[in-house]
Amino acid sequence: MNTVKRGANRATYDVEKINSILDAGFVGYVSYTYQGKAIAIPMAYGSRDNRIIFHGSNANRMLTSLLAVKEMSMTVTHLDALVMARSGFHHSVNYRSVTLFGTAKKIEEIADKNAALLCFMEHRMKGRWDGIRKMNQQEFDRTLVD
Repeated sequence: MNTVKRGANRATYDVEKINSILDAGFVGYVSYTYQGKAIAIPMAYGSRDNRIIFHGSNANRMLTSLLAVKEMSMTVTHLDALVMARSGFHHSVNYRSVTLFGTAKKIEEIADKNAALLCFMEHRMKGRWDGIRKMNQQEFDRTLVD
């Protein structure tokens, strides 16, 4: 487990607070390594049972890299306020953020994949899943969920 060193008095490891930040967000910056290079990409996500859900094409370089390397991190940040001062040195920002570290796992079982896709959609907008057409088999087969 990583711990905050600088400003540790502001850090929390409380799962409820972490989940509240994740639940309020839509985009996280996913960091991974591809061909020896560090990359961070904004990615929409869903969250359930203390897990993050991503989805994309089976050919998505980031998702396939996460599955191959098995190590990743993601940061979600909410900017709450700009802190202005008379000196540029004292300018700052107030924010809430979560940085997660973990491994990726492909969701292949049909019921689990459907549940993950539902979670992903419902994270965007509650009730939206019931208002869209069902994925056809080709779309479902071409979608990678982890």
